[in-house]
Amino acid sequence: MTLVLGLDFGGTKLAAGLVDLRHGATLSRRVLPTPVAGGATASLDAMLAMARALIDGAPAPVVGVGVSFGGPVAADGRTVRLSMHVAGWENLPLADRVEGALGLPAAVANDGDAAALAEFHFGAGRGVRHLLYLTVSTGIGGGIIIDGRLHRGERAWAGEAGHQTLKSDGPPCPCGRNGCLEALASGLSIAREARLRLRGPEGATSILAALPPDTLTAQHVAEAAAAGDVLARAVWNEAMGWLGIGIASAANLLNPGRVVLGGGLTRAGDLLFEPVRHVVARRAMDPELTVVPAELGDGVGILGGAALLRLQS
Repeated sequence: MTLVLGLDFGGTKLAAGLVDLRHGATLSRRVLPTPVAGGATASLDAMLAMARALIDGAPAPVVGVGVSFGGPVAADGRTVRLSMHVAGWENLPLADRVEGALGLPAAVANDGDAAALAEFHFGAGRGVRHLLYLTVSTGIGGGIIIDGRLHRGERAWAGEAGHQTLKSDGPPCPCGRNGCLEALASGLSIAREARLRLRGPEGATSILAALPPDTLTAQHVAEAAAAGDVLARAVWNEAMGWLGIGIASAANLLNPGRVVLGGGLTRAGDLLFEPVRHVVARRAMDPELTVVPAELGDGVGILGGAALLRLQS
């Protein structure tokens, strides 16, 4: 048994787990809401307290700490560039802080890269050499595995499939550009498009019209589409078309053995996967490419952090 800690810094929750690295099994875990006040310092203090408790209760020595972080991480795999959700993380040497506090070697990756590693080693990516992983949720992120190793790129911007420009005159993206895949097929973009269409004549007959506009989410759109709502189906299918185009475009550059999709929108099941697979089959050069759901669920951040330690073992 090789025990490591996996730490997952998210925008809404902090999670820490004790992981058997050889088998990808989480033996125990702790979860807290991300502190709304106190910025990076409060989040780090809360996470370290959970980590110490797990170490104290471990059945064997813990040999390292791997961190999944919800924001860009520098190419050194140790320094956080920033968080989109919590202030105070700018250029913070997170691995140094963790090592100093816990006395264990540490490594850091952004959450998309960490999830790609976790699914490759322990989940839906097992059995291939090259993998493209995408999180399809509020935004769209991802990670790339090449020859079994995480590909961060020259300056650690690899895997940002959500920021492929697919429609140059398309809607604005949170990154500041226009027409990115994230601006066309993410949870936020689906909700935005549904609100826009509800203002038109087709909105009068949509079941979504009964919802206050500021409460409407992509989940509502998916549920309405599954129920046969015409407006919802149009919005959903258009977004899935763009998602398929984005996946196929990335796959034509990388030729992964498999594409794994995780994140909240994938809970829609066949409503998402069927149209996406149809578009990918028409546009991807590799006729054997498969698009499959992620397997690790909410535990992917902890396992992704832990999987970073496989790179050093």
